[in-house]
Amino acid sequence: MKYIHMLPFLDEEDLDELVENIKSGEVKDIKMVVLYPFLSRKSLESLVDYFIKENYSKELSRALPFISREKVNEIYDSIENGTVTGINELSILPFLGKKKIKEMFHKSIKEAAKNKETFDDEDEE
Repeated sequence: MKYIHMLPFLDEEDLDELVENIKSGEVKDIKMVVLYPFLSRKSLESLVDYFIKENYSKELSRALPFISREKVNEIYDSIENGTVTGINELSILPFLGKKKIKEMFHKSIKEAAKNKETFDDEDEE
């Protein structure tokens, strides 16, 4: 039997232990995305913190639909400060809050003015 079929029947304590085993390297080669819906918020955020620390951009991208807006903001901030690489900022946009998107927008405007960007047909691609 595959572990995926048993996930819905594990209790929170078992899932928390699994997360700790993943973080310690004891458990490997598990499809994390199938695990996300079954984890408590605390365990999932702990796992996301681990992924940020280790720069597991693929797993961070896949976790976006399951995590809090605050965690998404942390991922974005980690991308901005260079801690996390390999994630396109645009892929995070739908998961960010209005406040963060507004900050990004104003930052982009300032950068465009600073670099004296102009808009023409080529920019619309």
